[in-house]
Amino acid sequence: MTNKERYRKFCATHAVVPVFSNPFLLDAVAENWDVVFISESESENESRIIAALPYCWKGNLFTKRIYLPDVSFYQSVLFFTDVDKNRKQILTEQLVQQLPKTVKSYFKFLPEHTALSLVKSGFEKETYETYTIQKDQALTLSTNHKRNVQKATKLNYTILESKNTERSFALLTSTFIRQKIKTKISLMEFEKINTLAKKHHAGNTFDCLDEHKNLLASAFVVEDTDSVYYLFGGYDTAFKNSGAMTFLLHHIIQDAQQRNLDFNFCGSSKKSIAAYFEGFGATKTEISIWKKSIL
Repeated sequence: MTNKERYRKFCATHAVVPVFSNPFLLDAVAENWDVVFISESESENESRIIAALPYCWKGNLFTKRIYLPDVSFYQSVLFFTDVDKNRKQILTEQLVQQLPKTVKSYFKFLPEHTALSLVKSGFEKETYETYTIQKDQALTLSTNHKRNVQKATKLNYTILESKNTERSFALLTSTFIRQKIKTKISLMEFEKINTLAKKHHAGNTFDCLDEHKNLLASAFVVEDTDSVYYLFGGYDTAFKNSGAMTFLLHHIIQDAQQRNLDFNFCGSSKKSIAAYFEGFGATKTEISIWKKSIL
């Protein structure tokens, strides 16, 4: 049994893993993926995975690199046993030693693993920030966000699961088009991922419509047992001042909290977008990016 087969079986029968490390999503978003892990004996004939590091890769022998797919956010070490930070560091180093030789490697660790270091393994650290709202946090909207939510409520906007992914996709990718950035994903790829997320109860696309059934804004989110992650969002520029995007995100955040889940905006390096996230009361959360290159 290969590492990948063993990990797949382990996730199906034992472990609760973050959505970005779940085999069903890795299958959908990665050109190729594999996993390294450390196990310990439970009995004479059985062993249990106690730590793992799934990774996505592409290229051949001389161009092989570990990368983070666009439709993903974390690529991180995972622990399936209760150990202290020193033991986690040791396990992390042991996992990294098992990785294949590549010309480049890229990992983005979960926030709870910011204390772990890959420096001894030749990686360089880059600090990145995401914005999160905790499940038990009281929502404190900015004046502008509050005004938009009140406006949308007064105008009887509705929020529904998307019934037309092609129309929703056009809005989700409109932000990239306006910024003259190459779209990160094709419609076919998006439909595949959205269908799988729904099938595994791990995400969906939501639309905001006005009382005339005009599609104003769309958002695609994925989730696991801890958090809801906002991956893509967009609005119709013809209704730019409708407040629909704010109303839609506010609804999704409230729904997450009602289900006892945190909400993660999945970061942004743009100050204007960061300020928009903070308008929902989101808190800046540091995460570690680890890069290695032999080029």
